[in-house]
Amino acid sequence: MEKDFLKLPLSTQMAIVSFGIGTLLLLLHFIFKNSDIIVTVGIYYVLISFLINGLMLLKLIIDWITEPLNRPQIERQALILFANVPITFVYFLIVIYTL
Repeated sequence: MEKDFLKLPLSTQMAIVSFGIGTLLLLLHFIFKNSDIIVTVGIYYVLISFLINGLMLLKLIIDWITEPLNRPQIERQALILFANVPITFVYFLIVIYTL
């Protein structure tokens, strides 16, 4: 399974890892309800993840412009990367309403 993951495009790997870490932080928030550290780490994680995934999106946009033959694959990678945005928003709302 590890080799299958490594065969995925970097943007897809980033999206999967971002989703995994975000989900882990959400679960930790529910396990340790009185820990403000989890919320603080989560906020910093979202900001850092937004920056890193934004840079990957910028790279995908550049690739989409410069590699017209690969546009369908690049568009798919961008959609996978974008899928984390609504998930992050829902996780954020869950955390805000449980505080």
